[in-house]
Amino acid sequence: MLIIIKPSDKKNHKNSVDWLLKECKKRQIEPELYLTTGKFENDCADIALLAKNQTQVVVIGGDGTLHLAVNALMTSRCSIALIPAGTGNDFARGFACKQQAWYDAVFNSRTELIDVGQINQRYFINVAGIGFDAEVVTKLNKAGSFSSFGYTWQGIKQLFSFRARSLQGEFNGKALNYSNLATIFANHHYFGGGLKIAPRAKLNDGQLDCYCMPAGGLLKNLLSFLYLLLVKHHSLHALEYTRLTTAEITTKGLAIEADGELVGFTPAKVKIHKQALRFHVP
Repeated sequence: MLIIIKPSDKKNHKNSVDWLLKECKKRQIEPELYLTTGKFENDCADIALLAKNQTQVVVIGGDGTLHLAVNALMTSRCSIALIPAGTGNDFARGFACKQQAWYDAVFNSRTELIDVGQINQRYFINVAGIGFDAEVVTKLNKAGSFSSFGYTWQGIKQLFSFRARSLQGEFNGKALNYSNLATIFANHHYFGGGLKIAPRAKLNDGQLDCYCMPAGGLLKNLLSFLYLLLVKHHSLHALEYTRLTTAEITTKGLAIEADGELVGFTPAKVKIHKQALRFHVP
């Protein structure tokens, strides 16, 4: 068993690490520990190398740590178990279960194959976004805070200075050209520290839920954001919602976030890898 840990002094994080190490000792398992450094490429290469001798990986951390593990393990045969211990925990939130269920899942043989998205060279397990969403994520990561309130507050502040750009792309073969507020590709339900962007998403259907949200003036953008907060965005007339397997954005220079991490800029190609990862479901 390989245990990936993002170092933290938070109480719930420490409790999770202590619990897992005690359980391993009780079950006579000698785990290998890897502490992340924050250097994505180096961590990814190190984890991929260590995983070659393992059959299971346990991630103790939040969406960013899980994102790292997924990118390191896509070509491995390891199953992944998660103990949520981050600030946002958006992927875990989609399962609507308590912490004990995640503990139980670590040593439970019940696993399921789930889909994994890809945007350019980066894999994502939860949500990827282009435009306004990525700008908010960038601000939050710089501030070192990621919560529902933090996302909402930063989002409102960003709307007052946000300058929309035209986005051109092809989504499942359909050409679109619109002033982009946010373009979201969702594999699971939540993003932004608890905002339910994709209530209809399923982890094993081989599709991404895509939301193309056009920008307008300040009032229109604020209204769109309010509808999102209230999970009423499906009723927005201007929203283009579809489920897809591939997409391509040809516009250059728009920020991209994946699983709450800034991962680059457009142009971008998006696709889904159906049932590509074995996950310990709580």
